[in-house]
Amino acid sequence: MTAAESGAGSAEDVVTGMTDLLVKAVRALGAAGEPEAASRLAGKAWWVLKDWPRQAERVNGTMHYLARLEPEAQTAEND
Repeated sequence: MTAAESGAGSAEDVVTGMTDLLVKAVRALGAAGEPEAASRLAGKAWWVLKDWPRQAERVNGTMHYLARLEPEAQTAEND
């Protein structure tokens, strides 16, 4: 039985766990050559998480990471 099924997981635990998964997924998407799409997803996630400051800050940091990837992807396309 999972924590959610037993009612043992708090909303904070669920949001934290989902934020961890989201951050990993959008970073992987960015590293796979899609930093712009990853940034759009992260931006939408930040908006959803604005009432959860700690998780919103994690997503904000991820958006900064993705922004550094974008020039590299554009430079590779121009070569």
